[in-house]
Amino acid sequence: MADRAKQLAEVIQRELNNFFIREVEFPKDSLATLIKVEVTPDLKHAMLYVSILPINKTGSVLEVLNRSLGRAKSYVSNKLTIRKCPELRVIVDDYELMHRKVEKKLEEIKRVDTK
Repeated sequence: MADRAKQLAEVIQRELNNFFIREVEFPKDSLATLIKVEVTPDLKHAMLYVSILPINKTGSVLEVLNRSLGRAKSYVSNKLTIRKCPELRVIVDDYELMHRKVEKKLEEIKRVDTK
């Protein structure tokens, strides 16, 4: 069953990348990237991990993504050969934010050590 979920996740990611490029208009000067898709073993839910840059545009981009989820599910279900398309949920991948926090802490440590 895990293999089926993994295969479905790959197909959903590929199709949603196409959908986001062709059908969704994001706010100016922002970038949203679908990093990965995870599908639950029962194939009922799909978590879409999205990276959003710049970080200060996260709210507006997330709003656009959430508004387009219905159309995205329709688009994906037309491409799939399974009976029921999983429910889609957007999760912001905040790796970049965490990375910046770690870098900032490391810089603080360097400054303290050099004094």
